[in-house]
Amino acid sequence: MLLDVPFLPDNDYVAFLLERSDRLASVHFSLCDPRVSDARQRTAPAGLDAIITGLNRLPGVDKLLLMNSRFLHPERYFDIKLLDETADLLDRLTDEAGLTGIVFADAYFLQALSDARPETCKRLAAVPSINAMPDSPARVFALLDMIDQTAFRPPTRLVADRALNRDPDGLNSLAHGLRARHKDIRLFLMANEGCLYQCPYKPAHDAHVGLVVEGLCGDRTFAMNRDFGCVRRMIGEPGLMLASPFIRPEDAWRYKGIAHGLKLCGRNRGAAFLLRAADAYVQGRYDGNLLDLMDAMGDLADRVRIPNRSLPADFFERVTACDKACRTCGLCASLAERIAERVDPGLPAYRP
Repeated sequence: MLLDVPFLPDNDYVAFLLERSDRLASVHFSLCDPRVSDARQRTAPAGLDAIITGLNRLPGVDKLLLMNSRFLHPERYFDIKLLDETADLLDRLTDEAGLTGIVFADAYFLQALSDARPETCKRLAAVPSINAMPDSPARVFALLDMIDQTAFRPPTRLVADRALNRDPDGLNSLAHGLRARHKDIRLFLMANEGCLYQCPYKPAHDAHVGLVVEGLCGDRTFAMNRDFGCVRRMIGEPGLMLASPFIRPEDAWRYKGIAHGLKLCGRNRGAAFLLRAADAYVQGRYDGNLLDLMDAMGDLADRVRIPNRSLPADFFERVTACDKACRTCGLCASLAERIAERVDPGLPAYRP
């Protein structure tokens, strides 16, 4: 399976990717820049020159800039100066680093940028973010129709909604729909996010991150997840971690013929995490704590240990064939009770 991985301008990490370029379909990266807001809280920027230099060490690899913030301040759609600054940045990345496309979630901003600088946008593909939840042919066709109304080129790859990893019928429907109408679009699957299945907190979480990135509020997103959301639930019910729609390195081959490759996430976790995760998926195996490969669940890796090799041989078949009614099924809960090791006594109870 080919891989789409985060890019960081770290010398050892770039050398690792270059050595495995035959497995690399594309890289995606953030500039941590308010002109091109992405869907994560901003970390310290690496510097545009360093990013361009690093990207140029990966010839022949598609390079995608993350502009996938779920929403922006509405005034930004009408700010011609800011739109021009964004387009100038895209032009430089295209000219000097071979940028091939952007990953977007905010269709308003995509249209506004296209209207302001169509010549810039004609050079780049607009790739729908996984946060647009492309879970069916109908939803994907609607996204592609919208992109067609802009100056951007259509995408040549799409990352399916996370839930389809555990939904063979839905995944096959999407794959067949794409092949029937858009044979040039390669289908990828998100392998290692590791959040709750069909996470009910995600729409609000994405909105809160957007507010933080726009500077409209302070960052309380982890505290919210710890006290009221997914982190609290996974600590209390470790079985929910196994019900998460991740793909183990050992199970990647099972999607061959359906998907072209896997997307890995975790850019905010640094180069050491990305080296470990990418190597595991290249090798097709991992012998450590499963949570050490996961992005969202990685926050709990120092509190819960799930030995990846302890998962049963039929784990994939069982979690893709169940009806996802976790509370009545109990499969993942009983499995976690047997193999999960709690390193600490858990999170303290919330006291209002």
